[in-house]
Amino acid sequence: MCGASLPAASADVLAQNRRVSTPFMIEKTQRDAGRAWDKFYKANEDRFFKNRHWTDREFEELRQNDHDLLTHDTPVLLEVGCGVGNTVFPLLEKNAQLRVHCCDFSPRAVDMVTKHPAHDAERVNAFVYDLVKDTSLSAHLAARPAWPAVSTLSLIFVLSAIPPHEQVRVVRALLDHIPTGASVVFRDYARGDLAQLRFHTRRDAPWAEPSLLSDSHHWYRRGDHTMAYFFTRDEVERLFAEAGGVAGSVEEVVRTDTNRKTGAIMERRFIQARFRRV
Repeated sequence: MCGASLPAASADVLAQNRRVSTPFMIEKTQRDAGRAWDKFYKANEDRFFKNRHWTDREFEELRQNDHDLLTHDTPVLLEVGCGVGNTVFPLLEKNAQLRVHCCDFSPRAVDMVTKHPAHDAERVNAFVYDLVKDTSLSAHLAARPAWPAVSTLSLIFVLSAIPPHEQVRVVRALLDHIPTGASVVFRDYARGDLAQLRFHTRRDAPWAEPSLLSDSHHWYRRGDHTMAYFFTRDEVERLFAEAGGVAGSVEEVVRTDTNRKTGAIMERRFIQARFRRV
């Protein structure tokens, strides 16, 4: 389902329990974001997220037989917020020609990428990079001078981990590093997703304090102190329009699953977009 409206019951849940965190906690959450993700990967290693075998199904730009490249037969992906490689390694396995620049601001996550059994330094350029604070992306890309220019930039569940007031600047900086004609693929959490509803309904210890980080944005602090933002389709359209230099389409995707154990119906909501650098 695409473009479905938010059910009234979900809207009611989001209207409840909207106590905002203190300014100190908000500032601390932003300041310690990298450290929080590093602790997350220390605790979970590569066990938390499943490999994303669906990315080339959802985005034709990531398929092996996609011939809509810039000027070369070799596709080059820039994967930001790569984590432990849940997107990178399934794509490398499917496409022998693919080369990948990938980065994360968790040194522990990048270390796990380089130690992965499928890691090949000839095909993977993995590096630590903070999208908000660092400005050395050009130097990292230049570490593979023989590779063609980036043909696809992927932003998959990464902007939701960035404070809303930084998102446009981050996207604009990334777009500056891809050439005209390159593709941008985006997927992230949508407003009303099951993960957001849980912030308003859970009462166990890790969620006891107010998790909402803004009274004007759907921006939260998880129990492990990482951040989560929930987008609307209009927000993503405005974000990329303000960043400038791209044209494309944005849609809301709704997936309904049933918990086999409890029989509960779970609704997952995502914003998905495809752009072209113009």
